[in-house]
Amino acid sequence: MRLPRWDDPGYWERYWDDLKPRFVLVRIEAGRVRLRWGVPLWPFEETLRFGLLLLPWLAWVWQWAPRAWREELARPERRARFVLEPPVRPPWTALEALLDGHGEGLLRLPSGEPFVQIEASDREEGVRIEIKQV
Repeated sequence: MRLPRWDDPGYWERYWDDLKPRFVLVRIEAGRVRLRWGVPLWPFEETLRFGLLLLPWLAWVWQWAPRAWREELARPERRARFVLEPPVRPPWTALEALLDGHGEGLLRLPSGEPFVQIEASDREEGVRIEIKQV
């Protein structure tokens, strides 16, 4: 691991980009109704990151579930089948990635780029729904 170059302006830009708080802004405009709601982005991002890095472990642990459970959930006539082939070795790399901070910034978009933007209009009133990162 190398020390950062303190005289590099790019280092300070990246540092500020990681440091500043990011929010999800939900904006709904329908006729005379205007609703704006903002929440921090990190709880959604960390929950998604944790879930994605936990999936290999669930697949690995599934091989020790009781055989009756596995057979019941894999029956072909079930509407929601659950068939999972576990990996051969334990996924230590997933644990290391989770602890190392892999996947941070998973939901990061360029500034002003919306996650979802819906605009619908009729003759009298229009509806606009926008979810973006600020």
